[in-house]
Amino acid sequence: MERRRIVRVLAMSGAGLWTQQRFRAAPLLQAQDASRPELLPLFPLDLVLLPHTNLPLHIFEPRYKEMIGDCLRNGWEFGMLAVHDQSVTAFGCTASITKVLERFPDGRMNIIVRGQRRFEISELNDQKSYLRGTPEFFDDDPAELPSSDLLERSMALYSRLKELAKIETQVIQDVPRSTDTQLSYRLIAGVPGELTWLQHLLELRSERKRLELVADYLEELIEEFESAPNKQRAPSQRIAAVTFSSRGLRPSRPSRGSLP
Repeated sequence: MERRRIVRVLAMSGAGLWTQQRFRAAPLLQAQDASRPELLPLFPLDLVLLPHTNLPLHIFEPRYKEMIGDCLRNGWEFGMLAVHDQSVTAFGCTASITKVLERFPDGRMNIIVRGQRRFEISELNDQKSYLRGTPEFFDDDPAELPSSDLLERSMALYSRLKELAKIETQVIQDVPRSTDTQLSYRLIAGVPGELTWLQHLLELRSERKRLELVADYLEELIEEFESAPNKQRAPSQRIAAVTFSSRGLRPSRPSRGSLP
């Protein structure tokens, strides 16, 4: 699959990724599934949230401080949609707020969210300060299951990458197991990737095809790293936004932006 551009995986737009892991701040919140609004609050960002992925966010824009406040008060999920080339995709993933790490006097927050359910937005609503939409949820094709050989290969590649490289954004991810549902998402959680490729993974409804893509990508990362383990150099254009150094793999430097 041709990867046409390299995404900065810690890019920020409207809210920012918060990479300092201060987990002692607030107790774990229950996943927001008890009360689901008819209109899903929407949060466009220039990144892709995948199911089973934990993501740190720094909330600072007024409309999103209001949105997160509404979600916390009502136990709601919110939907994250990827922004690419100044357009917002209709396919996204809901996020449940699992930790409030820090609150500031001006209303800013550092939070951890977790990817939950995939959806397609069929209709938008702009009656509040933040965007909302009508979601249509979808799941995988139950007939498209990976083979045991593919499961074994994928887990072996993941273990090898962990031996070779330190990926800073994997610190807060769950440890994947071969028996996990949607293993593909769990293996790629926290691993930097090009935005359009990750969006393709999000929309795919075949776990078999998705896991094949993830395994091939992990293999490519391993080969790139093994070819120059002690050299600091820019990755090839076929590799995601990671840098190679004696410490291992790490995401590109974050940049700032604003939502359209």
